[in-house]
Amino acid sequence: MFFSLHIVFASLDLELAFRLVAVVITAQILLFGPLSVLLEGSPSRLRRRTTNQTGALLSLPLCVGLAWAYAGMAWSWPLVLLLSGTSLGVHMMLDRRLSTSVNGPSWVG
Repeated sequence: MFFSLHIVFASLDLELAFRLVAVVITAQILLFGPLSVLLEGSPSRLRRRTTNQTGALLSLPLCVGLAWAYAGMAWSWPLVLLLSGTSLGVHMMLDRRLSTSVNGPSWVG
């Protein structure tokens, strides 16, 4: 939906709306695993951890596409590394939280 919106906003020269949707798309890609964990709502830490790890893997090709878009439809290793590294860092922080929290309160459920 957001991808379609950003195409529509770009074609209509709605710069602010385009930029807002681009920020949402970026957040979705960088937080793919954590958002999936929240949407899944599983009571099992193991299941949440597996969902986050799967999300981390799925976010990597999306980060490459995002870097390509941000670089003006051109290849940019620095952007690929920055976005992929950021995404992996976010996913690793949640993975660590899910692997070390036993019986304590958790912001992921």
